[in-house]
Amino acid sequence: MKASFYNHIVDLEDGKALLYNSASGALAEIDPESRTRLDRVLAMGQAETDADRELFDGLVEGGYLIDEKVDETAMIRARSRRQKIEGATLSLTIAPTLACNFCCNYCFESQSNVRMKPDMEQALLRFADREMARADKLLVTWFGGEPTLCLPTIERIQRGLAELAERHKIKFHPASIVTNGYLLDKTMAERLKEMGIGSAQITIDGPEEVHDRRRKLHSGRGTYRQIMDNLAESAEILRVGIRINVDRDNAESAHGVLADLERRGILSKVQVHFAQVTSGTGVCADMRDRCFSGEEYSRSQVSLYRALIERGIYRYDYPQVFGGVHCGALSDHYYVVGPGGLLFRCWEELSSDPAMSIGSILTEALTPDQQKNRDRYRNWEPLTMSGCAACRVLPICMGGCPIMGMRQADPAKGFCMPWKYNLKDMLYVRYLCDAGREVAP
Repeated sequence: MKASFYNHIVDLEDGKALLYNSASGALAEIDPESRTRLDRVLAMGQAETDADRELFDGLVEGGYLIDEKVDETAMIRARSRRQKIEGATLSLTIAPTLACNFCCNYCFESQSNVRMKPDMEQALLRFADREMARADKLLVTWFGGEPTLCLPTIERIQRGLAELAERHKIKFHPASIVTNGYLLDKTMAERLKEMGIGSAQITIDGPEEVHDRRRKLHSGRGTYRQIMDNLAESAEILRVGIRINVDRDNAESAHGVLADLERRGILSKVQVHFAQVTSGTGVCADMRDRCFSGEEYSRSQVSLYRALIERGIYRYDYPQVFGGVHCGALSDHYYVVGPGGLLFRCWEELSSDPAMSIGSILTEALTPDQQKNRDRYRNWEPLTMSGCAACRVLPICMGGCPIMGMRQADPAKGFCMPWKYNLKDMLYVRYLCDAGREVAP
């Protein structure tokens, strides 16, 4: 046996340690008495004494010790290739409109008042019918613009997709919706649930004053109070995730949202995560100046979660081990569908511009630009990049966001996720959360 390349050890107080493996996702707490034996068993790859046997067996089970002949990088490469080409899951992100009732200063989307027309709805269902012939499950996400502006369209398409899934005998998972939450009151949440939409992601960017400066209506009026009122109702009906976008402008106050959610009795009913604002092509130069680099954001992320712990709010992000690829956009069976029928690989490229697309639901023929765009994603392979292949957080990053990686000047690295810089700190945050929950009244 040999030690996995993806082992990480975090030294704690009193001689204890955390042992994490980024290929298996296993996490173990090591007591001081076992620490010396741990180092010995990992170095030797075997149990020299009877006392080491239990520890050795646990290390093998957690993937910290692997067979001498195993090539971990080759295994990850094989999983990645398999996931890209397998057609088991058809994923559709559907934007019934690019219009939005908000005017957010960091929005990457190309807004227009175009809405999906009935003939385009039918074209989408015909496209889905063809794609379902080689799938065994269907995942749907509603996106925009603001999708709740087009509820009748969503209702008709949801019904049509459900009928197709039943005909093809494939599983249609409850759909999700990405919404600003301004219209998502109890009545709408119940209507969405009846359509087969089980979860919603809503963005809140800080306490009221901060949020209303960043996420306002076109009239300039704030949106925070309406969203909070809606959350109190919709979180009783749907699974709600709250995304808090973070940049230099709001990093010091972003955690205040959770304190407000807690005061309103909502925090225990939702899942919250922080997200880095990146400088996509749609944002202005001033906004790019406010964006953190990946390393800067990783430090801010740790500070945010530590601030929550100090408030007695025990939340943390935990790394997810990817089966093959970080992003669905790298799969041949993942499509973002625009209101005019254009197909895209990435949400950030969604627009009315055919030059950014990878095809259309109206035809199987591809333009040269569309073929080029498809090939960009098919050929994007972090394991061929020296910066990724030699990285010990590869299985929980897989090159990060493909579109951001493609925009970088350095072709030898992907768009590194924060884990590259803060993995040990974030594992320690989890340890503090677990300990805090044990002693909390």
